[in-house]
Amino acid sequence: MSPLIRAIFPIIAFLVIGYIARLTKKFDPKNSGILINWVLNISIPCMIIIDMTSQDMLSEYRKYIEFFGGYLLTSFILFCLAYAYGRFIKRKDLLIGSYFAGAAVFSNTCMIALPVLAILLPVSGATFGVLGVVVLIIGLQTTSVIYEYCSSKGKGMSLRKVLSSFLHAMKANYFIAMVIGLVLSFADVKLAMPIKASLNAVGITTAPVALFAIGAQLNFGLFRHHARIVAECTFFKLFLMPAIAWYVCDLAHLPPAPSVAVVVCAAVSTAKCQYAVARSHDVYVEETEAAVAGTTILSVVTLSVVVSLLTRQFVGVIS
Repeated sequence: MSPLIRAIFPIIAFLVIGYIARLTKKFDPKNSGILINWVLNISIPCMIIIDMTSQDMLSEYRKYIEFFGGYLLTSFILFCLAYAYGRFIKRKDLLIGSYFAGAAVFSNTCMIALPVLAILLPVSGATFGVLGVVVLIIGLQTTSVIYEYCSSKGKGMSLRKVLSSFLHAMKANYFIAMVIGLVLSFADVKLAMPIKASLNAVGITTAPVALFAIGAQLNFGLFRHHARIVAECTFFKLFLMPAIAWYVCDLAHLPPAPSVAVVVCAAVSTAKCQYAVARSHDVYVEETEAAVAGTTILSVVTLSVVVSLLTRQFVGVIS
């Protein structure tokens, strides 16, 4: 079996199985939240600890800094471009323009990019993924700050509320797992085989469970109501962002593994978390939901193309 098929087939299969389970009423999509909680709070933390304790983080830190810088720069460039399009072409105000940019740029790093990277890069993939989540949180906090600014003109921004939201995000189990993994790696602590085997048995459920849950939530009906939004976000998220990410990596001469991670994070669909932020603020809600659903469905095709190109460009890097 070719490396491309080995890399792409599980991703497509898990999504399709989830969607078929929904269509045949073998799985209620309302229960997807239970699976997502399992992934976020249990399986991803286990995967991160295994990943970080399997390598020497002190000697490998540079590639993670390069990934973080490359992906953050790519996200910043695309956010500015999408915001400019929303503000000056779509004639939206500051708030709506920024939420459009969020829907068009912020990647689903936790639920899609992280498990995909774990498949493509068995060693270091999960660590790249959690750093991608850090970039996502920075983006989500940016839209929250803009919301605070727009909703409190003349009253002063609630800086404490913004900082509290950021600190709350950093208390997630996968960030705690990252700290534990760093401490164990720096201390050169090797996990006992029974512990390692147990954590690995839980961690390997991340990709199938996460992608199954995403597939079970797919709703093609949103295409009909917000076709233009889906088309615009698809252009920025699935075409322009991976292209710019690849260019940034090439321009900065990033090593193969960080380059693969940056491009994959850029190529996945819109973050489900951005929809949660939009809903909590009651801003651009239906449009963001349509962007999430549309880019998730279409990314099955575009991500296959991106991984195919990466496999040919970086021979031997992708497992």
